[in-house]
Amino acid sequence: MAMLAACSLPLPTRAGELLPRHIPVAEYLRELRQQLDQKAEPQRRHRRNADSLRLPDNASGLLPQQPAQPRTNLQHTPATGSWPDASSSIFERYWWQILLGGSLIILQGLLISALIFALRSRRATLDALHDERNQLEARVLQRTQELMQANAKLELLATTDPLTGIGNRRRMTEQINRELDRGRRFGHPLSLLMADIDHFKNVNDQYGHEAGDRVIIAVARTLAGGVRNIDMASRFGGEEFVLLMPETSIAVASSAAERLRQEIANLEVRGDKGESIRFTISIGVAMTAPENTLETPSTLVSRADKALYQAKESGRNRVVCSG
Repeated sequence: MAMLAACSLPLPTRAGELLPRHIPVAEYLRELRQQLDQKAEPQRRHRRNADSLRLPDNASGLLPQQPAQPRTNLQHTPATGSWPDASSSIFERYWWQILLGGSLIILQGLLISALIFALRSRRATLDALHDERNQLEARVLQRTQELMQANAKLELLATTDPLTGIGNRRRMTEQINRELDRGRRFGHPLSLLMADIDHFKNVNDQYGHEAGDRVIIAVARTLAGGVRNIDMASRFGGEEFVLLMPETSIAVASSAAERLRQEIANLEVRGDKGESIRFTISIGVAMTAPENTLETPSTLVSRADKALYQAKESGRNRVVCSG
């Protein structure tokens, strides 16, 4: 210590401003220890306070003993064990919300089921209505076709001669009107032939009405089969026939009338007893020009009828043209 006291060491510059530059070592160490103690004093004071609050070892006997609470281990909980009180308390607190939510879910399920059932029922109803509509449309179409066929048959019966199967007076009149308009529009002439069976009353009186019907049928077939497709033959009434020839001049019509007269003169019809019946026809021819705008079916037929009357007066079995 004497040696330490005799020695002096320089202090570092950071040792403090109050100490001299050169002091003995012993005094330096003492001052350094004091500084360290000052810095450690707060920590020691804190430990003393903590130790003062600590109970002594025999203090446990002074406090009332609390029963040890058993620890709950979920792994060792039996299957029949109940949930903790916290879950039960949550259910008891929110039971009406849970019931309301469940009721809403059930109600939503019922509404969805009802909607699905309604949609299925509606689809089935629509399918049934669709099938019924298709059946109704098919029946309507069938009835329409039947009605059209019936109307066509009625029209055919109304415009067809039942004995000969060719057109009747009504059909011929309608056709003359159409051909007059077409002739004026395109500038074509129109010729008309009127034929009458000579002495037809004698045929009926001598051979009977059935033989007379066979004669009428033979004349109708010859007139209808000996002309063009655009021509038209009809039975105008009794033993009279009319032949309409569109786009035909009077010269061509007169030549066709003469040919038909000869063909009919060569016909032979058998009577009820097998007898041979021969007969002739007289024909009157008339023509209308396209520039004749005053011509009507009745005036054209009238002029052909006058020519036929002249053929009858001239001895029958001949062709006479209207002037």
